[in-house]
Amino acid sequence: MKGLVLPVLASLLLLAACARGTVTRDEWLRMPHGDRVMYVQSLVGSEQVKNAKGGRGRSYVRPVEDYVAQIDRAYGKGDQRPVQDIFREFPR
Repeated sequence: MKGLVLPVLASLLLLAACARGTVTRDEWLRMPHGDRVMYVQSLVGSEQVKNAKGGRGRSYVRPVEDYVAQIDRAYGKGDQRPVQDIFREFPR
């Protein structure tokens, strides 16, 4: 039973992170790197779904790690916008 506690908690955290609509600067800065990568993957995936449904999504072709690093740099320079707003400005 004890061996299941950590995986269950990690799964719940992942579910909560993916279900969120907006991630603030403070929340981003508290996230472990792996969660940041997973969150950005969900943003890229959302755009891919939009494209598949009618072509209104944006195409992001660079590695997800590059986008995570760009968001980190933006916050390092004092940007206060939510992650999604920064992400939407990235070149395709």
